[in-house]
Amino acid sequence: MTIDLSAVPSAPEDPSFTVDQITPEDFAAITAFLDARLDELVADGHAAAATALAMALDPKLETLRGSFQWEADYPAEPVPDNWLSERKFAWEQLAIVLWAGWHDAEGYDTARWAVPFLRSKQSAPGTAR
Repeated sequence: MTIDLSAVPSAPEDPSFTVDQITPEDFAAITAFLDARLDELVADGHAAAATALAMALDPKLETLRGSFQWEADYPAEPVPDNWLSERKFAWEQLAIVLWAGWHDAEGYDTARWAVPFLRSKQSAPGTAR
């Protein structure tokens, strides 16, 4: 069976949304949404697919979880740029997978779960989301 990926519209990108604007609350919301979708897959008899998807996304979730934990542990320290790059990549992959599978599902937050841009060294004033 061939999956036609061209049938999935492109994930939304917002040039004003930068990776340093992703919050722990965004992460909590997107993981809650993912957990609910995985539970639905299991309930519909697709436990193997849910397990495979969870395993594929787990490294992305761990990267994000660790990044936000570091921020909580060291609130006075700026987030290192390499961590922001890792956060962007992990968030982007997570957002694209959820977009592809559930962008039209109830509870999907198109505005909140856009694909972020990597911030510049000096963010422009007034770019808060």
